[in-house]
Amino acid sequence: MTEAINAPKAHRETITTAEYRRQERALETACKQFEGTMFSKLWKDMMKTARNPLGPEKKREFAPLEDTVVEMVSEHLSESRGVGVWKVLYDQLHERLPLPEELREEKAAALAASAEAKSKEKLRPDE
Repeated sequence: MTEAINAPKAHRETITTAEYRRQERALETACKQFEGTMFSKLWKDMMKTARNPLGPEKKREFAPLEDTVVEMVSEHLSESRGVGVWKVLYDQLHERLPLPEELREEKAAALAASAEAKSKEKLRPDE
């Protein structure tokens, strides 16, 4: 998948709509997993600092269980609504996915309609 994302736009091969939708779902899953992993690491580091702010960490009896709980909560958070990091990453990478021909035409038409609507908007609400 990284090859498809990093490939120059002119050299991308044509893909089907089904393949495009599959890549979208895979990208969304990967971004959500990244967010979960990132927050899991952040929370573990915060807990470590909170437990022993002035010295080295002592042996923790339930360390594996605590780490598992943090990982599960982080995963659940990112799979539900998350905090938005996954969406920012997804939006940036989604632009690089190769579009099937039929969706290119739809996207071009939608962009043209959006541009036309924006051009007709008033610059100030009181005008």
